[in-house]
Amino acid sequence: MEQIKRLVLIDDDPGVLRALGLLLQTMRFQVNPFSSPAEAIAFITQQSEIDLVVTDLRMPDISGEGVLTEVRKHSQELPVIVMSGHATPHEVTELRRLGASGFIPKPFTPTQFYSVINSISQPPTTETPFV
Repeated sequence: MEQIKRLVLIDDDPGVLRALGLLLQTMRFQVNPFSSPAEAIAFITQQSEIDLVVTDLRMPDISGEGVLTEVRKHSQELPVIVMSGHATPHEVTELRRLGASGFIPKPFTPTQFYSVINSISQPPTTETPFV
């Protein structure tokens, strides 16, 4: 039987957090949802059993870039996918430079989201999952 992956989901929009949480559960992830980036970072740094972090880019207090930076201080290997409906090409390039494992622009379909998540969950390839 396939192991359920543990995922941290961060988005300050409660509707997006709920909808993506449900989608990720159907993809067989155990979802730990957070509307507060600070709480999510604290959780991530205290847990060793997290397989993936998915975070929104634009949030009050701590941005997705800030989340990525803090996660990278804790772990270089933990995959982090950033999503945004308003990212500039410069921001996407900077996220990649900081070690983001993938980027997906909002709005996206469940299929597009699954494709990016699945590419991170599989063994490494030469392709980078930036949509």
